Amino acid sequence: MFEPEYVITPIILSHIAEIAEIKATVERSRVLPLNEAQLRRQAILRMAHTSTSIEGNRLAQFEVGKVFEGKRVSAPPKDILEVENYLNGLKLLDELSKTKKDLTMEEILKLHQTIIDGLVDKEKVGKIRPSDIYILDDLGGGKEMLRFKGPPAPKVTKLLGDLLEWLKKAKAEGIHPIIIAGIFHLEFVSIHPFTDGNGRVTRLLTQLLLYRLNWDFRKILVLEDYYNQNRLAYYNALHSDEEKEYKQGRQSTVWLEYFTTGFLVEARKVLEKIQSIGYGQVSKKSEQIFLDKDEIQIMDFLTTTGRITSDDVADILKFTKRAAQLKLKRLIQNKLIKLQGSGPGTYYVLSR
Repeated sequence: MFEPEYVITPIILSHIAEIAEIKATVERSRVLPLNEAQLRRQAILRMAHTSTSIEGNRLAQFEVGKVFEGKRVSAPPKDILEVENYLNGLKLLDELSKTKKDLTMEEILKLHQTIIDGLVDKEKVGKIRPSDIYILDDLGGGKEMLRFKGPPAPKVTKLLGDLLEWLKKAKAEGIHPIIIAGIFHLEFVSIHPFTDGNGRVTRLLTQLLLYRLNWDFRKILVLEDYYNQNRLAYYNALHSDEEKEYKQGRQSTVWLEYFTTGFLVEARKVLEKIQSIGYGQVSKKSEQIFLDKDEIQIMDFLTTTGRITSDDVADILKFTKRAAQLKLKRLIQNKLIKLQGSGPGTYYVLSR
């Protein structure tokens, strides 16, 4: 059974207290729908850019934006596919976050299949690794040093099962969501369950846990930005308290101090963004736009995918096409979205 060892130090406690204050401010803030949609779109692009960049992807953020919009990018096909897959992973993440159920093995495998499809051999997509795995540091001159050896392949499924059971127990015991997410992040990436894509899947699943535990910061928070600023510090924090080989339930305190530090840094950025665009300072009644639940669902879908059609709306809301068009017309009238194309090729995008 997985039982992590850690101490809630004054540093961790202080970080969580300030993060909670920021969260309360963010949730209380009056949010104009278009501004929130644009911030979410920016967060999606930053997540896709930074999480793939950590793994060596060479696309710049503006190029990730082009991929998101379906535009042509002059870059290695593998780099483009990695970003396309990660964007699809974020769409799946948004879908999975709508339920508050416990994380399952099926969801983990489905997420891995989404972000790694076409990048490795088919028999490795959405499958637990069949062999042992080693993480090596390149010392140059053809020399490498072992940083970490994952657990033996036959033990991986059992270890993941133990971790999922611990998640249920931790939630039932009222352990703080940030601690739950931090410990999950460390343990999952240490188990290293896949041949490739472990880091990307870990970061997506960590975000999913926070969403399901109601710590989503309006889906504007991008933890990956902090990791990408200093990748060596990120990797050192993940492996700071362990020997060269995996140990279940190892000491996690140093990692949690790093994790909560990064969380606080990115939470402060969210607060700055909200303050910079004047959330909470709306005074003109003409600027106060209130959306019903169907319109919010349309805006959420559009933020995640970049474009939407009346057929998409009809499918999402189970409406007739005419009713879907009326919903879209109201969003246009409120200047939240705009029409692109003509005839059968008509679609809608966020207003700039």
